[in-house]
Amino acid sequence: MNFATLIAAAFAAGLTLALGLRASRQASGTAPSPSLFPALERDMDLAGLESAQARRGFLLAALLGPMALSALAVWVTWDPQASGVAVTLMAALGAGIGWWLPRAWLGGRRERARLEIVTDFPVMLDLLQISVQGGMGLPAAWATVTEGLRGVSDSLAREMRRVDLESGFGVGWSASLAAAAERTGVAEFRSLGSLLGQTQRFGTELSRMIQVLADSLRHEEIQSLEERAHRASVRMLLPLAGLVLPPTILVIAGPLFMLLLEGLRRATPD
Repeated sequence: MNFATLIAAAFAAGLTLALGLRASRQASGTAPSPSLFPALERDMDLAGLESAQARRGFLLAALLGPMALSALAVWVTWDPQASGVAVTLMAALGAGIGWWLPRAWLGGRRERARLEIVTDFPVMLDLLQISVQGGMGLPAAWATVTEGLRGVSDSLAREMRRVDLESGFGVGWSASLAAAAERTGVAEFRSLGSLLGQTQRFGTELSRMIQVLADSLRHEEIQSLEERAHRASVRMLLPLAGLVLPPTILVIAGPLFMLLLEGLRRATPD
């Protein structure tokens, strides 16, 4: 168990050093940083971990997971006669699994949120078009659609609320939507930002442009679904060949082989 204790102590020392460096930089004002883990903070935002308790829980799992699984792997496979290399490999394997598991879970939640946004984006555009055609301005229509999507598409409503806040603080719609595209990886936000910029610059009808964009996104989604269906049919060839072809050959050639053996058994030298 001494090796696992050493790993835990080294990890704690490294974390303490990183926190100390961050505190010293912020105190000196040379390199201010909003967060020690900016990438994880961004991923937690996209995955929907909004509460401080949920964020602390995930960060705790991400920090303690490698240490805990490393110690568990050493404890489960502990052998007093084992070499140091074997113990080191098991500790490294446990630490790698402990590092990967929380991030894989967070990545899955983020990908589900992205797919939810992509799926519901044309519906949001339809609601936005109806609101604009009803006489609302763009900020009021955006806020109304955001409230309407709450509880139905929380990921999209969350990003729309953030865009609304940024535009309310003076950031333009195009810049806010471009930032949303960078955060989520959904290019449709950038397309909508370009459309809003063009309508403000050239004075074109907003509702008509939103309808054109919604129709274009639906057409692209249909093409994507067709492409994925074609790829799925090609990928099914190998499992079908491996699972269906051997039984088929056995059913067809089995009786013939049995008849051949029976005929050879009954055959005489004459």
